Amino acid sequence: MTPMPAPETTDADELDLSHYLDVLLRRRWIVASAALIVFVSTALVTFTMRPVYQAGAMLIIEKERSGETAAPAGSFIVNSDDDYYQTQYKLLQSETLLRRVYTELNLAQTEDFKGPHGFENFQKAISISPVLRSRLVYVRAQSHDAALAAAAANRLSADFVDENLENQLFISKEVLHALQSDGAGSGSAADSLPAVVDNKLIQTLKGEYADLQAKHAELSQRYTARYPMIVQITSQMNALRDQIQTETARVVSSMKTELSGQLKGNNVRVIDPADVPQKPVRPRKLLNLALGLLGGLGLGTALAFLIETIDQSVRTQADVEERLGLPFLGILPQTVIGETPYAPLLARESSLTAEAFRNLRTMVDFAGVDGAAKSLLVTSTMQGEGKSYAAANLAVALSQLGESVLLIDGDLRRPSLHRAFRLPPEHGLSQFLAGGKDAAELASLVLETDAPGLKVLPCGPRPPNPSELLNTPRLLALLAWAKASFDRVVVDCTPMFPINDTLLWGRHVKSAVFVARYGRTRAPLIADAARKLAGGGVKVLGVVVNAATPGGLSYASYGYHYQQYYHAYAQDSGPAQAA
Repeated sequence: MTPMPAPETTDADELDLSHYLDVLLRRRWIVASAALIVFVSTALVTFTMRPVYQAGAMLIIEKERSGETAAPAGSFIVNSDDDYYQTQYKLLQSETLLRRVYTELNLAQTEDFKGPHGFENFQKAISISPVLRSRLVYVRAQSHDAALAAAAANRLSADFVDENLENQLFISKEVLHALQSDGAGSGSAADSLPAVVDNKLIQTLKGEYADLQAKHAELSQRYTARYPMIVQITSQMNALRDQIQTETARVVSSMKTELSGQLKGNNVRVIDPADVPQKPVRPRKLLNLALGLLGGLGLGTALAFLIETIDQSVRTQADVEERLGLPFLGILPQTVIGETPYAPLLARESSLTAEAFRNLRTMVDFAGVDGAAKSLLVTSTMQGEGKSYAAANLAVALSQLGESVLLIDGDLRRPSLHRAFRLPPEHGLSQFLAGGKDAAELASLVLETDAPGLKVLPCGPRPPNPSELLNTPRLLALLAWAKASFDRVVVDCTPMFPINDTLLWGRHVKSAVFVARYGRTRAPLIADAARKLAGGGVKVLGVVVNAATPGGLSYASYGYHYQQYYHAYAQDSGPAQAA
């Protein structure tokens, strides 16, 4: 039999978990802030809350034995255990009993239970807690005053015991009064007493009497009252009647003795009276702080995922490819800029930043395999996304391939490349566009840099009419000269919004690299800008995400694996270099 192939394993679950962890790591400040706010708020409420004390007295409630005391006919009700105890618990919380305690302790004058709702507050402060599988019950009272809580619990317990005894004595007195009023003759209330009805001897005597009475009735239909058999039966009936009355009187007399002597004890008693509590029951500080911390973390997590859901910014390759439908060129780490923004590329030691720009250079070459990337624009959606930083480093990275590269500062409104390369700003592009006669004049405006093979055409003096200058035929002549004189031409343009200068450059340069700032630029806005470029005939080679922070799981793992790779490379190449 051919074995069934094992099901293919997928990493969908792992990817989902990684996504959740990535969200929590990137939004860690939201989670931490929410947790801190909730925790501090809980701590403030907990430590400023007035403590509440709880005192409890323990009672035992024995069920009454129904045959122990007699009552008039119809006065006995047989209840199940559950019915009986539920009734007792309700009686403990009855309004009559609680008002009695409320009045006796003068609770209307206390701080906790005064005012128009004082009694309602007292009712809420009382709780009855039966002990499972036992006849015990706790009577608990709460108050801000520990002594008052103990007094309320004890008084309620004592009043319930007294009330239960009073009810029993009331029934006993009523039965005794009925017996004394009716006497003990046949046909009186005594005949219907359970103790009399259930007496075996009386039952036997009454049975014999009924048999004789039936015979007497049968004989009376045929004979006179003097008939010897009738006289004999009548004599036996009288004797039985006297014996029944005597036995009934004996039972009633015994009951009178029991009731008069109040022999029956109370079935409810206090086992443990309430002591004055030494510790408050509320607030439970450690529990509240733990719940506050957990609640804050839960709230922070919920906020993190809520913000992630409504956040439309771009961070990862998936964001670029799925939300924008554009190629992903790479991710540039957040870097502290030193003397020059491109210093990591010129440094001897390898770094994550330098490698990121070399990867960008490779991706740009792959995207422009048809030769269209020999000249390209670098733009972004809005100001402040790092397009000039990306353009400068990309130009340096291209020059390190041994090619001649011209970097043009095409942002005539806010030029910055002269500061990045520490070049004089007096002469540059704006002079040629404003009054240049021949493209050969550009050779004197192009300046050398400390990056071999890279030259920069700075903006020069900022003109008052940038759009008009970019509409002149000199722009086409400039680009024709640049393409003929250099292997690569990189133009640092203006952002796409709110101006359209980049589209003027796009009439002559048909490839563009789009820079999006990590976690800031919204995907719909980038899509609008990309559509504008496409409408102008410019091909977007792809999007590079700039200023990525190591908060997310995906970027953090990228940096970790890069460091591990170069660390291993350094170890492997060390002995060879020494040899």
